[in-house]
Amino acid sequence: MPKPTPSESAPPPGNVLPFDSTLLFVLDDPISSKSSKGGSLVRAHLKAPIVIAGRTIAAAGAPVEIRILDSSAADIADTYGFVDIYFEPLKLGDGRMLPLRTPISRLSPSVSAGHESTVAAEDTAGDIFVPYYSLWQIFRHGKNFVLGAGSVLPAKTEATVTARANGAIAIATPQPLIQSSEPPNATFPVMPLATPYGPAVATPRPRTTPSPTPSPSPDASPSP
Repeated sequence: MPKPTPSESAPPPGNVLPFDSTLLFVLDDPISSKSSKGGSLVRAHLKAPIVIAGRTIAAAGAPVEIRILDSSAADIADTYGFVDIYFEPLKLGDGRMLPLRTPISRLSPSVSAGHESTVAAEDTAGDIFVPYYSLWQIFRHGKNFVLGAGSVLPAKTEATVTARANGAIAIATPQPLIQSSEPPNATFPVMPLATPYGPAVATPRPRTTPSPTPSPSPDASPSP
């Protein structure tokens, strides 16, 4: 089974390591869907140093831990195994933590479209020419995911690292996203969704002015 070859991000230009940069880590312990257990930690180390503005903020070989969140071994009915992982933050040379994330949190055997079509063709032929082939399909065992020690695993940075003019290194995480349940910030006054709680204030009614009544004319004769 061919394995992908992750590539590290290019050296940061100037004095900034951008957010979502790729770092490569070498496994010190294996990861396997058959033997890895949820809650356990896998040791790994940084493959190449992180250098910003000529200053090494993390040396090659800096340790990092990968947490196994969940795992499931391969089973019958051609069920493939998988491992869910999470990168713990990388400790920099000054003791601060650089948050990381994995590009793919679920590790499982890669199955190409050609392999799937071949298996489908074999199953079709087996159903036609092999007696009780459906029973063999049920008990056909899937594949486990195995990543041995020494394998390279990529991770993404979850912060921007900047070297300032005074020599300090700043680590800035992005602003949290506004949830759909939160009202957006408005630049104009907004009417309240409900009447404010409290005693009602009586609004005075406007006073009406009576309209004048016309007076009778002196030339008018009295009616009989």
